[in-house]
Amino acid sequence: MKNTIEIDAIKIEYNEGVYYLASFCAKELFNLTMVTRAEEDPETGYQRTLSKGRVNKIATYLDDGNMIPGSLILSSTAPRADYDDKEKKLRIEKKSSSLLVIDGQHRLYGSYKSQEDVYLPVCIFFGLDKGTEVQYFLDVNGHQMGVPKTLRLELEKFTADENSEEFLLKVLFDELDYNPLSPLSGKMSRTKSVSGKLSHVAFQNAMKPILTKAPFNVFTLEQKKKVLINFMLALETITTDIFDDNRKVANSAFFQAVMSCFMDICHVAESKFGGYKQNHFEKALEPISNINWDLHSGTNKSAIKNLAQDLVTSITTKVTISDDQF
Repeated sequence: MKNTIEIDAIKIEYNEGVYYLASFCAKELFNLTMVTRAEEDPETGYQRTLSKGRVNKIATYLDDGNMIPGSLILSSTAPRADYDDKEKKLRIEKKSSSLLVIDGQHRLYGSYKSQEDVYLPVCIFFGLDKGTEVQYFLDVNGHQMGVPKTLRLELEKFTADENSEEFLLKVLFDELDYNPLSPLSGKMSRTKSVSGKLSHVAFQNAMKPILTKAPFNVFTLEQKKKVLINFMLALETITTDIFDDNRKVANSAFFQAVMSCFMDICHVAESKFGGYKQNHFEKALEPISNINWDLHSGTNKSAIKNLAQDLVTSITTKVTISDDQF
């Protein structure tokens, strides 16, 4: 029939409910759907505001040859399904409001904008009232949890190019976590934030700015690993003397503050004490024992910045005084 679209579909009966699973061309499906958003229609709308940035990212993702396997959840405005059980065919009226999007508006719009002919898996309900549609929307979205950032960073080991910055950061994280010589061995958290352990997020915040700066950027990978281990061993020695335990090295705020000074510390260790061995770093770090640590207890960006400034001042002032003595 000219006023209908016929698609292959599977009828699913479950707990006295019925829905249909099918694959639908996104560009064709887009012209059959409508979305009711809460801010546009306070009386009957329930969808979130459309994020054009998210839509564009999805379109680009699909243009790059990727696919999105998750099903869209749709509600037909028709009270009953026109379904042929023998042929496994579902007929849908060909008009712009035939299907209401319960879940998947961004995937649908992104697929529609894609230059590719994207086919989307869909789950279509018939005869739902407004309350049931809203409940499905809340059930699907209310129980979804975003992937924690530290877990996403851990999983990049499966996708990062070996020449990428992300891959290098992962290798260095592994070195500090797995190398038994590392003071951070066993004190790093890979998949979630854990009190007293250094997470991927804090590690990358601290390490990323260092990768492109001299001298770290000219070191080979093995030299980078060795320098980091030497530095962390020295840092453990100095902080243990100051705080009577070695827990400080795994403190996220402390680690970020210290690593923001890493280039300065490397310069002092090499130019004043001869290199990047543990004892060179210990001599460079020794002045931080003079810091008034009671003033540094916060963990926000401002607190990290203030501690970093004190660390740099302490180290460089000590070096200047030493120069004057010769």
